[in-house]
Amino acid sequence: MNLDLNGRVALVTGALRGVGAKIAARLAEHGAVVHAADIDDKAALRMDVTDRAAVAAAVAKIEKESGGLDILVNNAGLLANGPFDATAGEAWDRLVAVNLTGLYNCVQACVPAMRRRGRGAIINIASVSHEKGGGAFGNVWYGTTKAGVVAMTKGLGRELGPLAIRVNAIAPAVVATDMVRNLLTPEVRERIVARIPLGRLAEEDDVARLAVFLASDWSDFITGETIAVDGGFLRT
Repeated sequence: MNLDLNGRVALVTGALRGVGAKIAARLAEHGAVVHAADIDDKAALRMDVTDRAAVAAAVAKIEKESGGLDILVNNAGLLANGPFDATAGEAWDRLVAVNLTGLYNCVQACVPAMRRRGRGAIINIASVSHEKGGGAFGNVWYGTTKAGVVAMTKGLGRELGPLAIRVNAIAPAVVATDMVRNLLTPEVRERIVARIPLGRLAEEDDVARLAVFLASDWSDFITGETIAVDGGFLRT
C-alpha cells in the first residue's frame, strides 16, 4: 500500500505528546509537512484551540510558510473521569471548550485553506465512549462531547464532500497515554483488558496508522465515518 503524502501539508493539534505526537510523526514519515500544534509552550507551534483568533492566525501562518493546508487532525482533547456529579460546572465548560469548540474553531479556520487547495482531509479523534455514554475512564460528560465529535463528523462529511474535503473520525478504546497512565493501576488495566477480545489496550500507533490511511488517497471514497480502534471492545 502506497500511503504517499508528499506535497501535503498537515496541522495536528495536541501534538506534543501521546497520540497526537505519534500521528504527527507518522504523517511526516509518509512525506507530509507537519505543523505540530499544542497549548504547551514547548510546542513548535503554540496554539490554544479554544482561542478562535489564535487558531486563525496559526492557519494563516501555515499557509504562508508551507503554501497551503491539506490535512487537519483534531486531536486536542480533555478527559473527564468519574460519576456525573464529579465534574464541576467550570470543568464542564472547559471540556466543551476544548473537545467541541476547539474542533469547531479549527474546522472553521482550515476549510477555507483547503478550498484554496481544492481538496482536504479532516480527521477527528473521538472515543468509544461516544457509543457507551461514557467508558472505562471517560464519564457521561466526556462521552457527550465525543458524541458531539461524531455528529460533527457526519454532518461535515456531508456538507464538505462536494468541496472534495473528506471528514472522518477515529474512536479509540483506552490508549495508555500520559492522560490516563495514573489511572491505570494493575487491577484497572486487567479489568479493561478482560473486556477487549484482542486482549490488550490500544497503542498510540494503532490510532496513528489509521490516521495516515484516512489522510491519504487510499481512503478517497470514505467520508462521514467514525472508525473504532478498540480491539473489539464495542462488540462485547
